[in-house]
Amino acid sequence: NLEKSKRLLQRQLNALRDPVARLPLEISSDIFALCIPLSFGFSLGRLADAAPVLLLRVCNTWTDIALATPALWATIDITFPCRGTGVEAVLGKWLQRSGTHPL
Repeated sequence: NLEKSKRLLQRQLNALRDPVARLPLEISSDIFALCIPLSFGFSLGRLADAAPVLLLRVCNTWTDIALATPALWATIDITFPCRGTGVEAVLGKWLQRSGTHPL
């Protein structure tokens, strides 16, 4: 329980120090959307370096913002052939995150 409390307090402290966490969701979402290149290739190897995925790795606050911003996930440039297992699952997850935002 002590470890759990420590992690919770650390998250709260990080949220207080993170200027992005203090912005309204609409503004931080717009800033994040500006990080997305107009076109990028899709492959399992490069997907981990795509801007929306990188935003998920920064902190919990940025993950929440990225997942709450369908526009970040509404652009994908698929380069064929797509090799490797799990392409359908990864693409399905990506499209799910785009929600009802036009692709």
